[in-house]
Amino acid sequence: MEPISNIKDLIRDGNDYFSDEFIILDEKLTGNLFCAEKVVIDLHGILKGNITSKTCLVTGTVNGDILSLDLLDIKATAVVRGNIQSAKVNIEPGAVINGYITVGEDIEALTEQWNKTKFSTDDYLTTKLHNELSTLTKISAATIVTEQKVEPGLVAAVSKQELKAEPKPLVAAAAPKEEKN
Repeated sequence: MEPISNIKDLIRDGNDYFSDEFIILDEKLTGNLFCAEKVVIDLHGILKGNITSKTCLVTGTVNGDILSLDLLDIKATAVVRGNIQSAKVNIEPGAVINGYITVGEDIEALTEQWNKTKFSTDDYLTTKLHNELSTLTKISAATIVTEQKVEPGLVAAVSKQELKAEPKPLVAAAAPKEEKN
């Protein structure tokens, strides 16, 4: 069966993965997941790291802490080894949890913690995107091929890297002379 994880499509910084919409994991991963909306750890998903999200569904294994602002749904097949904080938690019989569970105890503190994470994630994503676009612009600018006219009818291709190098004289072949009969 082909994995349905979208991990490869996410913004990544070291072992931190970011999304503003949806993260689904159905493979092994070491890293922390930050999502403004929903994280799903599928039946075959094994996460060694923390989850911070608005909502979370776990049917696989999480070896780390989970912070879910609205709802954490833990299915019967789930194994969670870590602390849980959420406004609401649904735990099906058969699920294994080894850690502290804090449910809706201090919603204001949970919301404040979420906002710090969300806004720092938003700022991080904006900065990261700007840096990546800047790098892409530099790379594409270095490889653009420009045309430079040497003589009418003759064109030489020169890359911008060559333009920055020490000037070399361009030698162009003379246009063939027309023979007069």
